[in-house]
Amino acid sequence: MAEMAQQSCQSEKERIIDRCSDIADQKMRHRCEGARGAGAYCATAANTSACDATRGQCVLDCGGAVSETRSSGSLPVY
Repeated sequence: MAEMAQQSCQSEKERIIDRCSDIADQKMRHRCEGARGAGAYCATAANTSACDATRGQCVLDCGGAVSETRSSGSLPVY
């Protein structure tokens, strides 16, 4: 799911850039792209938070314990 979201974001960005590509003036072209959201950041790392939550619940269901510790990257470590 995370990979599909990443690909969808990149595809949407490319579609917007293509849509504005016929504008000759670079400033106006960038304004067109930005107004339609092409400047939005598509994360390079997949968002796996849904998987992390499922994994944590699995550990609990099997009798384990889960303690969440935030690393410097703010990702949960189990």
